[in-house]
Amino acid sequence: MGRRLALLIATYQYQDTGLRQLTAPAHDAEALAAVLRDPEIAGFEVTTLINEPHHRVGEAIGDFYRDPRRDDLTLLYFTGHGLKDDDGRLYLAMTNTRRDSLLFTALSAEQIDQAMEGCRSRQKVLILDCCYSGAFPAGRIAKADSAVNTLERFQGRGRTVLTASDATQYSFEGNQAHGQAPQSVFTRYLVDGLRDGSADLDGDGDISVDELYSYVHDRVVEEMPQQRPKKQDNVEGRTIIAQNINWTLPTYLRNAIGSPIATDRLTALDGLAHLHQIGNSTVRGHVREQIRRLADDDSKQVSASAAARLQSLLPAPPQPPSRQPPGTTESATPPPTALPAKLNRPAPTGLDPAAAALAPTSPADDAPPDQPAWSPTEPVQETEPAPLRAEPVRMDAPPVEVAPSPTLPQEGEPTSPEPVAAPETTPPTAPPMRPAPATATASHPPSGNVSTAEVPIVDVDADPRTSPSATGGTKPPPRSGSAPVRWSRLLPSTGRARAFTVTAAIAMVATIVVVVFYLNNGGSTGSDRPSAATVVTASTTLDGYPGKVDEVMFSPDGAILATGTSGTETTKPAWRLWELATKKSIATLTGVEAAEFSPDGKTLALVNGDGKVRLWDVATRKTRASLPRRHQGTAAMAFNPDGTILATAGTCACGDSFDNPVQLWDVTTGKPIDTLAGHTNGVQTMAFSPDGTTLASGAVDKTVRLWAVATRKTTFTLTAGWTVRFSIDGTTLATSSPYTDDQVRLWDVATGKNTATLGTGRPLAFLNHTTLAVADNDESVQVWDIGTGLMTASLPSGTMFSPDGKTYAYATADSGRLWDLATGSSIAALVGHTDRINDMAFSPDGKTLATASSDKTVRLWPIAR
Repeated sequence: MGRRLALLIATYQYQDTGLRQLTAPAHDAEALAAVLRDPEIAGFEVTTLINEPHHRVGEAIGDFYRDPRRDDLTLLYFTGHGLKDDDGRLYLAMTNTRRDSLLFTALSAEQIDQAMEGCRSRQKVLILDCCYSGAFPAGRIAKADSAVNTLERFQGRGRTVLTASDATQYSFEGNQAHGQAPQSVFTRYLVDGLRDGSADLDGDGDISVDELYSYVHDRVVEEMPQQRPKKQDNVEGRTIIAQNINWTLPTYLRNAIGSPIATDRLTALDGLAHLHQIGNSTVRGHVREQIRRLADDDSKQVSASAAARLQSLLPAPPQPPSRQPPGTTESATPPPTALPAKLNRPAPTGLDPAAAALAPTSPADDAPPDQPAWSPTEPVQETEPAPLRAEPVRMDAPPVEVAPSPTLPQEGEPTSPEPVAAPETTPPTAPPMRPAPATATASHPPSGNVSTAEVPIVDVDADPRTSPSATGGTKPPPRSGSAPVRWSRLLPSTGRARAFTVTAAIAMVATIVVVVFYLNNGGSTGSDRPSAATVVTASTTLDGYPGKVDEVMFSPDGAILATGTSGTETTKPAWRLWELATKKSIATLTGVEAAEFSPDGKTLALVNGDGKVRLWDVATRKTRASLPRRHQGTAAMAFNPDGTILATAGTCACGDSFDNPVQLWDVTTGKPIDTLAGHTNGVQTMAFSPDGTTLASGAVDKTVRLWAVATRKTTFTLTAGWTVRFSIDGTTLATSSPYTDDQVRLWDVATGKNTATLGTGRPLAFLNHTTLAVADNDESVQVWDIGTGLMTASLPSGTMFSPDGKTYAYATADSGRLWDLATGSSIAALVGHTDRINDMAFSPDGKTLATASSDKTVRLWPIAR
């Protein structure tokens, strides 16, 4: 068995007075050491070095990488200042480091790289919670001083490198809002994800490095949009870093197993079998125990199917020694496994009795569920799950036929950047509204997978409106109205914020996360509901992407689909445009990291990496105008409702105040219209009212400003943080402030008065004139009646509403799910992707759902109601 070795290095006291003294590293190292050392979580042998000189740390790193064997897992963590010399070489600052003598007083990245290269371990993890340039918001301390490209310094086989930020950003120490000692935002989420198991995104009981990175990335970007963690790896298979000590059977399966309806209990077997495929030994033991109980079910169908399923999961019995006399032939078929009488019932006709696709496990897998079956030194293996087969339950609506995938043209032209969704701050004013009684809502369920990508899914009619949800972020969504609605969203896989425009009566966007199907709270389905959802396959598959597809959005007229990729080691980020009538790629905008359609669909606003904005003409497929850069950082953007004005502002969240005006541009000519002065730090979100008469901008200076577009004057300055959402009629503004009391507040746009205070979280969207959706701190989507002040529903994180508000969708690991909002009945299971779904978008007419996936495809799903 391989060992698990960790070396944690923290430096926060410096002899060089030019290096800022830090507080977070000590707490970072202490918290991470505790969770890594815990034998029930990670079981590492941990060595910690605090405030040591560079020669002592260098010796320790040399010893650390000298002895490991091939099957050992090594983890090196550093928190503190990162510096560069005049030639751009990266150094890690130690307590004796002098900025004028880095070569002899600091640890160079080159030395660490050489030590890692000489290590025989095939699994080497390097985590750097330091940073190198950029700006930092007030109240936070940046941990570095100059620009450095970190990842390229640590390339090599068998390595995974996680960094707290990229080459142009700061890593941030936490502030006092969390009620504890200051701790790095990045390390805080590393520790949280490991300690409570929430980083186990696929629900298999293990936390891989990839899962941990995805979990941390999404939460860091949500809390601090200017900081974007990065990952680089060159490893075969998965690297398991910890076990989910809080793993429980997903809520939807518990409800299905306890349902009085036999069909529900029968379909639970598919979910249990899938968990057995992907789960670790602890999970497999629990799964087999549940199937054993179902084998004693009162329903003959359920018990027979469970018995057959259990028999396929149990290890094959050993062959008895041969007692045949010489010269006789012994049968190659072993005797059947003896099972209780109830387990030996024949499976009913029409069911899949043996689930033959599931391979038997090893004898060790059959450990009882209460026995600890996970070992910190258990070797990591990457296995390809076999497909499940399930007998589909018929519905009125037939499955949709799969159309052939179109071919793709080649790439087009360049540009790039990253607008961002924003954190906030707020003041206490109106009395808080209260949640509805406990019977009105329910909590979120944990995440999990229910199907492989190529097989029909059979599922009971679960109602996630009153269910728990998986871990993951929610997208900061839109406001709604009869005019075009601008949605601003923060994607989970890329962390890039982007805004886009859709014409809709009701609209909402939230982050796509790993979620499964849920049963309504009681576990039973209404008699007027179908017992399972229709299995739907995609009508169109768009492929030819070099890597995973991160973002997808429709043009306001639904004629064009825009898809975004974050790039790979050999390709730049790009946006590809598809003409949906012909299913042909019409343009590839290479280097573009963020894009937004104007409400009239005639213009795409594009942002590149240096924050410059250009206006791209959709009809001519050419750049109409490049806007002069007049801001710090990347650009926040907002179109007015008729698409004639674009507002831009710098997002730089700087330690020192600076004048950061909002610039208005003529979209047709690209000429500046006016400059709105007043903000003294980075603007994070902007939104025009539905009638276009008011612009709201929220900034790091802890203010939201309301501007009269006609006069270009500030009408009100609200001490309200920086997240802004207009109501459908434009009379109310919702704001929130996660760095103070985190309360969602409502403001009268005409008077600037605070009219109500709701629960904690971030306002996502007004669903109608009296209903506001809010992303809670645990990322559930709460629905509030602002008339009564009651929370009326709690939906899974990742919920996305159709334009008419009648249907909502969310994603599983590689599948999607559609639900009827009014009845809570399941409409369809979307089956076809073979990897994680990163983004979803409804077409403006609500008849098509587009999904972007890590399987390098985009799929279009017909929505027939």
